[in-house]
Amino acid sequence: MNSYIEATARQRIHAVIDNFTEMLVPAKQWTSPHLPQLNAAVSFDDGVVIGYGTLAGRRVFAAAQEGGFMGGAVGEVHGAKLVGLMRRAVVEKPAAVILLAESGGVRLHEANAGLIAVSEVMRAVFAVRAAGVPVIVLIGGSNGCFGGMGIVARCANIVVMSEEARLAMSGPEVIETANGVEEFDSKDRALVWRTTGGKHRYLMGDCQMLVADDTAEFKAAARRAIDSFLEKTVVALDLPTLMQEQNMLVQRIAQCGDYREPMDIWKMLGISEPEKIPMLDADAFLQLAKLQLKSSLIQEASTMSEVSVDGGDAKDEYWRTIADQLFPHGHNITEHQEFLSGSAQLGDTTICIIGTSRHTPIGVEIALKQAQAVLQTIRDFPQRPILLMVDTQGQRLRHRDEMLGINSYMAHLGKCIELARQSGHKVIALVYDQALSGGFITSGMMADACYALPQATIRVMGLPAMARITKVSEEKLNELAIDNPVFAPGPRNYERMGGIQAIWEHDLAAQLAAAFANADASDQRIATGATRGGRWMAQKVVDAVLSEDISS
Repeated sequence: MNSYIEATARQRIHAVIDNFTEMLVPAKQWTSPHLPQLNAAVSFDDGVVIGYGTLAGRRVFAAAQEGGFMGGAVGEVHGAKLVGLMRRAVVEKPAAVILLAESGGVRLHEANAGLIAVSEVMRAVFAVRAAGVPVIVLIGGSNGCFGGMGIVARCANIVVMSEEARLAMSGPEVIETANGVEEFDSKDRALVWRTTGGKHRYLMGDCQMLVADDTAEFKAAARRAIDSFLEKTVVALDLPTLMQEQNMLVQRIAQCGDYREPMDIWKMLGISEPEKIPMLDADAFLQLAKLQLKSSLIQEASTMSEVSVDGGDAKDEYWRTIADQLFPHGHNITEHQEFLSGSAQLGDTTICIIGTSRHTPIGVEIALKQAQAVLQTIRDFPQRPILLMVDTQGQRLRHRDEMLGINSYMAHLGKCIELARQSGHKVIALVYDQALSGGFITSGMMADACYALPQATIRVMGLPAMARITKVSEEKLNELAIDNPVFAPGPRNYERMGGIQAIWEHDLAAQLAAAFANADASDQRIATGATRGGRWMAQKVVDAVLSEDISS
């Protein structure tokens, strides 16, 4: 038995993929251009290995994140390598793309570039699926799969985990720091694994295969996953499947939302002695689950369950002020519990509006309300343009949301927006107030293009927190940001990097009309960032992956 959790990224990918050949080999030194400015160490591969090989005789593309370098976190080069591999897969159409994920999410040392990169990886995953190529994610590293990569994992077709693996959005330490030890005790390792570990994710349906901590077991699972698609004709997103997923996630809240202990959920799902689950090995656990696990009640996909959002209504004139400027001839947008919805006329065209207000954090309920509105638009108003009005302080930092799988809810929202795009809906996002961290990834960065008002706040974290983590003073970070926009927040920096298409300073109605007229369904942010000089390395990396000779 060869432990997967103890192996490096290269050991894992060579153990799982036969005849693996690396692209952008270490000798080429594709390193981060930003870390040296912070006096931080670089890695010759920026923490991710990409390439191709075979599995059961079928050609596959594969990538493995190295948890030993900055926890496998995503920066500009790291993200571009993943995007480049997936864009190559769209052209070459291998039997599958296999991602050996181990990541804490966005690399905070180059936070702005990392946040954009994660959303680009999401869209690249969907492009691979749209090309008919399944995406399979393997999770078994000691750092788990968190943050934006926790969302990316749930955008794939199949997730394979070991019981030692963890899959979530926010780490326990982050939640404890924000809301106290009584919300989530990060030192209670048993609780951490019950909440984010492979067994819980399998029982909840967020992980389709559970294996032992063995590279051979992961390889066999990846092979079975590929085999499962030989009999399927649909790998891409489709409306009936997403409507069914919507209902399942609504039911999950209804059935499990009042629990605080994962073992209580396991018991509700049919496990008679849930306290024994942590002690079982993978085979014994799977046998028990097969015998005792009850199927969740899912309504037919022709209808959609309603999800309620906690909290009362409050008068907030700011979003209305912006809406009145966007739609001077009137609109019927309403706010209910920090969720915005409605329609308006833009010239001769009716626009669907979906958004949030009052800096609300994106929790499982808000994400579902947004997804529901998108799905209803796809179903009832074919090709109607969609405007996403963004105002969020990020993802909701609660143990309950992680226990329910908030990354799955955010991934579901991303899938719905992607399906809208693929179905002919133009999707534009406008950051009219705040756009922070993970809550921004699927509530705004999944649009065809994202715009911002000049007074908007856009960031992964504030400069004081970034200074503490990077050990670089705020003054130095601000100085670096003059020439490199990854080091400071703000819409101007995101515009330079291509994450924001433009900043609207006047005549919002005309700007919105022009945005919809010029909407491009392809993801042009990497090219835009290169043109503007804000992310010049990402395009070089993608071009190198696309041009590398893999004919042998």
